[in-house]
Amino acid sequence: MKITIIRHAEPDYENNTLTEKGFKEADILGNYLKNEKIDYIYSSPLNRAKFTADAIVKYNKTKTYKVLDFLAEFEPDMWDNAPSFLASDEKLYDKNRWLEVDFNGLNDQIKSRYAFVKQELSELLQKHGYRKNGAYYDVLNANKDNIVLTCHFGLESYLLSELLNVPLVAIINHTCAAPSSITTVVTEEREKGKAIFRMLSYGETTHLKMAGEPVSFMARYAEVYGDGDRVLI
Repeated sequence: MKITIIRHAEPDYENNTLTEKGFKEADILGNYLKNEKIDYIYSSPLNRAKFTADAIVKYNKTKTYKVLDFLAEFEPDMWDNAPSFLASDEKLYDKNRWLEVDFNGLNDQIKSRYAFVKQELSELLQKHGYRKNGAYYDVLNANKDNIVLTCHFGLESYLLSELLNVPLVAIINHTCAAPSSITTVVTEEREKGKAIFRMLSYGETTHLKMAGEPVSFMARYAEVYGDGDRVLI
């Protein structure tokens, strides 16, 4: 099975929509994916993700998408914390201990949301034939379906942390999935009935480059402090 995770196109957060560039990105993305075999599309309930899913459906005319609440952006967030904080405790880079660190008193909310996302993802995967069993998946129904998820950078990081069994902070603090980017993970069943997920590509923006559309800077911070791009403080 293939899971194609797509971050929504460039957002207009204030107006709960996409920017003009974002709608252009979404259309380019939809056209790029028009010949892809897509079996299921699931979207976050937030408009920026749904508008991105709309563009995919526009070009894959036989498809519709289903909204899943757990694909909404993760709140409260913790990925915009300063690197000095995220490097302040080695437990932050431990897959099983990162929530032992205090996140400004928000740990109970984070734990609750994290448990919800983890459970809902597990149920979705089991519905499609793969049941979590520790660090691998029991194969209930082997298949080559392509499941598309349109969601958000923070939420995508949580999904990848669970699918790949890696520390969340390692993804959030050291990678960047640009708006409308494509991440692909697939199952590998090297042993009969046992599968893992392997990432084939992360944050791919080939569709934008082919169309001559610049990749959005959103989700990134300044390469050099004070050079005019986003800084944290």
